[in-house]
Amino acid sequence: MPVASKVLPILLLLLLVQVGHGLLHGAVTQSLTYLSGDAEMEGFVASPPLEEGEFRPGVLLIHDWTGLQDYARERAVQIADELGFVCFAADVYGKGVRPANPQECGVQAGLYRGNRSLFRQRLKDALEQLKAIPGCHPNQLAAIGYCFGGTGVIELARSGADLQGVVSFHGGLDSPTPEDGAHIQCKVLVLHGADDPFVPGEQLDAFVAEMTQWKVDWQMVQYGGAVHSFTKKEAGSNPASGSAYHPEADRRSWAHMKGFFDELFPRASGGWVSLFDDQSLTGWVQHNGTATYRVEDGCIVGKTSEGSPNSFLCTNRDYQDFELEYAVKVDVELNSGVQIRSRSLDAFKNGRVHGPQVEIASNGNAGWLYGEALETGWLTQERTDEVARAAFRPGEWNHFRIKAQGYRLRTWVNGIPVADYTGDAQSFKQGFIGLQVHGIQPGQGPYEVRWKDLYLRQLEPLMGSDLSD
Repeated sequence: MPVASKVLPILLLLLLVQVGHGLLHGAVTQSLTYLSGDAEMEGFVASPPLEEGEFRPGVLLIHDWTGLQDYARERAVQIADELGFVCFAADVYGKGVRPANPQECGVQAGLYRGNRSLFRQRLKDALEQLKAIPGCHPNQLAAIGYCFGGTGVIELARSGADLQGVVSFHGGLDSPTPEDGAHIQCKVLVLHGADDPFVPGEQLDAFVAEMTQWKVDWQMVQYGGAVHSFTKKEAGSNPASGSAYHPEADRRSWAHMKGFFDELFPRASGGWVSLFDDQSLTGWVQHNGTATYRVEDGCIVGKTSEGSPNSFLCTNRDYQDFELEYAVKVDVELNSGVQIRSRSLDAFKNGRVHGPQVEIASNGNAGWLYGEALETGWLTQERTDEVARAAFRPGEWNHFRIKAQGYRLRTWVNGIPVADYTGDAQSFKQGFIGLQVHGIQPGQGPYEVRWKDLYLRQLEPLMGSDLSD
């Protein structure tokens, strides 16, 4: 039986030990029991509080030779709190295997350093767990590791794992099979103590030769005066021992990691979340019509249904003040739109989706605001700006940006300002976001519209506290 089919159901095995649950900036933490082969493992999850259908990058954290203990858990919480990433601190040794002294640490670490195939399998199984954690974007993944774990993340990269990048903190760089460097698909950052006695010069040279031979996108930062374990206060303050905490190297290496992540995940800073995980329609629900929605090649694809009224794929939660960006490509014969602050209420036309719509069309109206089902027609009645009307590129991918704050709604198409509309106290104040597939007449179509790169960040409300409908 394949390992993946033997992994215990996550939802049944989450041992909830939540910290800061419901707080805007507090990490939500939990233990996670899972299988790797026949071995039971117990990892640790730290995540920012996210709603269903909101996704952030995921980081796999591999512990040092002491196993999954407080240090690894604290770093996982730090990643969730400071970066807003979903972090899974893996368990390489197995549930309950927590070395109590250096001799036991050496025995456990030696089992995996001497069996790289087993080491890689434990890491790959942990990576699959990370991907399945709610809120983790499965296509935005990185791995970091400390000492033993620093060796591990490079081994994970050598296995060909689908990652954007790995970061090794004072890790071993040796490889019994340097030809495996050919399998590395991701970027590699090595953060190294320049005076680390456990990584001799010949090991450094061999690593550089491996990375160079296989044309890996790699970089190494060395910290003068730092020895092994320079990020860990428990290592003490005596460099002569070979392992010692180095405050400046600790601070600088964390900053270098954050800069590396900015490069890997440029949309992850500034409070942005992805509304689409590139693989599923998690967090979305369809209202009205019989058009179909599917996921294909990292896109949400809406397809017309002959004779159907307008259809809408909508977020399952409401948003008030926000900035939204997405890319869209539509068949030139079809017009479409994106609903913002919209509603579907039984008391209004039997659930008809209604509210402001940002138009998607090839006829010059792209980016302007329409009152969907409001019987008001266009909200932006003046649509004569020729530069704005020419912003949309028919038959191509187009980038839309929407900013809804207070009563003011603004739009941009491919960086060109289009609509600037200000409502009043009767305007829609909050509601869902919806992807429209326009209805077509019998005998027409089928036509398609595609969305990708849907990102949203919430803004501070400007309307005051009255959010009643």
